[in-house]
Amino acid sequence: MTSQPATSSSKSVKARLVAAGAVAALTAAAIAPGLATPALAAASPYDINESVKSWGRAAAMLGTAGSLWEPANTAGLRRTSKVGVISDNLVITSGVVTGGDTFAGATYGRPAKGFQLSEKWAETGFAAEPAPSTSLAKVGNVKIKLGEPGTQIILTAQVYANCFKQPTNANPKEVPASYRCKKSEVLASGGLLEMTAKPPSTMTAPGDTSIVIDSTGLTYDQLVAIASSLTQVGPNPNAAAGSAQLRAVCRQMVTDKLTFAAANKLAQANGYTARLASVNGESQMLTMDFRLDRMNLSTVSNAVTECTYG
Repeated sequence: MTSQPATSSSKSVKARLVAAGAVAALTAAAIAPGLATPALAAASPYDINESVKSWGRAAAMLGTAGSLWEPANTAGLRRTSKVGVISDNLVITSGVVTGGDTFAGATYGRPAKGFQLSEKWAETGFAAEPAPSTSLAKVGNVKIKLGEPGTQIILTAQVYANCFKQPTNANPKEVPASYRCKKSEVLASGGLLEMTAKPPSTMTAPGDTSIVIDSTGLTYDQLVAIASSLTQVGPNPNAAAGSAQLRAVCRQMVTDKLTFAAANKLAQANGYTARLASVNGESQMLTMDFRLDRMNLSTVSNAVTECTYG
């Protein structure tokens, strides 16, 4: 996994669609055919690569700078994996994501009939890269309504199917831009829906979210119904310590050698508090209470050299 930041606009449509089908830190049995095991985030104290039990926990682990969405309608399929969460080299400035890679995803059902839900903060790249599908062609666009009545938003999703026939004994051909699949081929060959979700309110977890649903054994209508049932997930406040957002702020404080005043300003801009734990090697008097939103900073010659939380 490279640490170079990537944005969703830096990839072709098909590459982004395929990248979104990855499952992070899930068992091989839970991965549908055609999806390769993704590259995992770099082993860094500032990055995250874990599996958690709920979407609320996943949202808390990434932070409040972006949003995650969970389906209320799963076409009768139960979730058969934990929710994989990855962040890699996340860069946040004044509470706004400006680079890096994120991923949250889970599998519902089984390879013969199921779907993979993959999400990322829209201003980041996908932190998981599976093998591409050479048979993916567009079915068409569909209007999706998200949110509760009165606060609903309407957005456009793109639906694809793996209907393009590739030669069996030759190199794959490029899918013509005008080639279209039928709705029925979503069930026959597997479907994929891509959209960008926009929270109706930015009071809790703001930010747009790139969402991809990769299905097998489901109809076009079932795929659209799953997408239409997505609801914004509220982060679990008891699981927010050490979120990707908090770690990214810590990283910036240390790598940029910020003064305590500048570091404190950056922390506050992201909804955190900061305090001096050590100055030129001398420990400071601190309270022993634990706070999920607090950073403990060590400085040498008024430059931050270490950042912890709690």
